[in-house]
Amino acid sequence: MHSFGDSRCLIIGLSTLLLSGMVNASPEQLEADLRERMIGEGDRLTFSRIYEDSEQQRYIAEDVAITHANGDVITLERYSVEGAYEHPDQVVMESIALIEAGQAAPLFSIATLVLPQPSRAVFSSEDFDQAVESVSFNAVTASDITLRIEDGAAESALTEISHTPLEGYIHIDDVTLEGLSRSTLELLDIKGISAEFKDLERDITSELALTNLRIEQLVGLDNPGTESIEHAELNGFSLTGDNWQVLLERLWVNGSSYTGDAGFEGAYFDVAELIHLVPSAEREAIQSLNNVLTGGTGQLRAEGRSHSHWEEADEGNRLISDGSLTLSGAAGLEFTMNLPVTLPKGATIEQATRNPELLESATLHGGNVVIAYSDEGMLPRLTAEIAAQQRITEERVISQAVAQAQQFGQLLGPQVTKLMTGMVDIMAGYSQQLTVNLALPNPFTLDQLIMNPMGSAEQLRFTFQLE
Repeated sequence: MHSFGDSRCLIIGLSTLLLSGMVNASPEQLEADLRERMIGEGDRLTFSRIYEDSEQQRYIAEDVAITHANGDVITLERYSVEGAYEHPDQVVMESIALIEAGQAAPLFSIATLVLPQPSRAVFSSEDFDQAVESVSFNAVTASDITLRIEDGAAESALTEISHTPLEGYIHIDDVTLEGLSRSTLELLDIKGISAEFKDLERDITSELALTNLRIEQLVGLDNPGTESIEHAELNGFSLTGDNWQVLLERLWVNGSSYTGDAGFEGAYFDVAELIHLVPSAEREAIQSLNNVLTGGTGQLRAEGRSHSHWEEADEGNRLISDGSLTLSGAAGLEFTMNLPVTLPKGATIEQATRNPELLESATLHGGNVVIAYSDEGMLPRLTAEIAAQQRITEERVISQAVAQAQQFGQLLGPQVTKLMTGMVDIMAGYSQQLTVNLALPNPFTLDQLIMNPMGSAEQLRFTFQLE
């Protein structure tokens, strides 16, 4: 069995099929281009026939096979260049398969792959390597994609996902990719993902499903921290095994880190059975987290959202945000933020939302932040878990927490002591809700807080409400 890593030349060979120009259009030219661009030293290319379909304005190669020196093979039932050969309307590849040496079943297959308006009819691997630098195609669409995962193939292909041996498969109904460059992704649309994995070390079998994933107008890829997105959405995710499951009904993101909205809903975790299957070295920490979040049931429902926008007025700009996170049976958190902001001279709101440095150096003219925490059993369970691990009473845990709050207060001021004391009250079961209202000074900058957090904390005004 060849490893997937040893089949890199096979993958590169497929890559050359994915992007496709020539002059003197003819079946002979197509054959010459295929031989020149698709095969390397020691490789062999065969086909049943290459011809011109003048009625449909197509140049077609049928039953194409590229056999690499190591015995791996790429096959295509049909390779079609449609329209003018020098400037094709599209290139269509049908029934693509990658077959490792000595194997009967394909490692990877695609039923149909289409490149609308590529700049060439046939591309080399070097062209593919440069594709992101200067996009040579308007789009790629593919349907009925299957990757078989087995032995060495899984070890290499899924190294970033799992360090344990896996076997199984991944299938995708349809993929559309448009306008990919170093800085921008115009569209990625994936529909109908299904997969099955078996962890050979732990003997855990799981099934994955995803209805669709769509990303529109993602920009700023070449400048981390400045990314923004017009819209991204994931629907119908599930990961299930024997008596355990993780579900997510919907997740969405619009805008940048500072403006727009994001959220998720329909998250459900039922992982009590899964905890018993993880290695013993990891089991204790996971079980402790399970005890705190779910009371030991392993079942948790969650949802969250956030929304931010700018309000422009004659008296100045305001950044307004609100959001919430709910962990059913554990805790809830809500926040609102209303900040009058003066941006650095010459900066626009659009620039500020894409450049964190501009916001960090912006001047805040007062404003306030309200954070409301409501407990549904999480912090009292945390107290019980600490007591059990340290083999002390819960009362002792609470007294230690009070002492720590006082120590932090000596460093960060009495306001922090009050905040931590309020959380300790909830840990002890005396209260269930804590609302904190934070008033900012005028003027104030985030740079001040970043450079001198202790000194800045003294300028902030807190009010607290326990219920």
